[in-house]
Amino acid sequence: MKRLIILGGGFAGLWAAMAAAGERAKTEVSGGNKGIKITLVSRDAYLVIRPRLYEGAGEDKRVLLKPLLDRIGVEFIQGSVEGVDPETKEVSMSGGRGKTLRYDSVILATGSQLKKLPVPGVEQYTFSADTYEDATVLDNQLDRIVTSNEITSKTLVIVGAGFTGLELATELSSRLKKMSDKDFRIVLVDRSVLAGQELGVNPKPYIDEALRLHDIELRMETSIKEFKQDCVVLSDGKVILTQTVVLATGLEASSLAGTFGEDLDFHGRLEVNPDLSIPGFNGAFAAGDVASAYVDNNHRTLLSCQHAIQLGRYAGYNALRVLRGKAPKVYEQAFYATCLDLGDWGALFTTGWDRVADKTGAEGKAMKQMINTQWIYPPSAASTSEEIFAFVSFEQEGKSA
Repeated sequence: MKRLIILGGGFAGLWAAMAAAGERAKTEVSGGNKGIKITLVSRDAYLVIRPRLYEGAGEDKRVLLKPLLDRIGVEFIQGSVEGVDPETKEVSMSGGRGKTLRYDSVILATGSQLKKLPVPGVEQYTFSADTYEDATVLDNQLDRIVTSNEITSKTLVIVGAGFTGLELATELSSRLKKMSDKDFRIVLVDRSVLAGQELGVNPKPYIDEALRLHDIELRMETSIKEFKQDCVVLSDGKVILTQTVVLATGLEASSLAGTFGEDLDFHGRLEVNPDLSIPGFNGAFAAGDVASAYVDNNHRTLLSCQHAIQLGRYAGYNALRVLRGKAPKVYEQAFYATCLDLGDWGALFTTGWDRVADKTGAEGKAMKQMINTQWIYPPSAASTSEEIFAFVSFEQEGKSA
């Protein structure tokens, strides 16, 4: 029996599993080769809805993997991957009961993690919303500072003024107003010239307006020299007294990407072929934040949920097709949009790579809530397998186009 192993239980990994199982089911109905086992390996029992962690932790921010995978006949193994040997086609698991898994095809979908700054004190004195556990710790810190009378509890520093930093700064401002009538100071620090600089010029007026509404203080063209227990030392020597420093310093791909070659991009991602196969490795595909694929002639995928879902869907379908000796599909994702939550101001929904504003304020917020609470979630485990397969089906997409 042939085996497809999917490494990672995030958006890319789960969508890959659903798409692969759907393609396998079509084969079984048509009387084709049934001998393909699909296994998903994840260190976490849940799909964490990571794009929502700036809102805080909570059970609505994660979805159990096994019930959904059981529904579609995909084996689930919870554990950490220690390494992958593309030559022998083996995955080694870590831990006291570590074992080796053999595959015929593999999809690397191990995601990304927060870039840690090489700055003294970063491990001891900073928070983040990168993982569910990190968001829980940050929630506890917010609970603590709203009841504290210490002067250092009244200031929060967000390091990184990109997409996540902006969402964190504005959302924390909104959350703290609901939690306490105390006046909190929020400082946004970044080495860039402008807040949200990577988003381009079109979103700037809306971002500036939201930051003014929340009275968020900007320290641009500034980096961190040192983190301490009760303060942050900036590169210009100035000191900000604080107990709460939240990192939003961008993402870097899982180190397992390096298993398949050293030619990685700035984020540590693998550049994949148009069908998402990894160059030079038979039966290997990459999806999500470990993969860099062309969306069009001018743009590559971003480390984002919207690209991870579609990359996973194509990778799962293609891996199963190739195992059956069938032709894969070329990855495509014509539509691109962003939806930036800006706290009490609302949200900014843009379309196209120039990020032209489409919905703003309350209208944008409604769109953000739709995306965050419905569009990025997988089907319920109570769904039938047919409903799940229809959810990821390319044929269904073609009918509705």
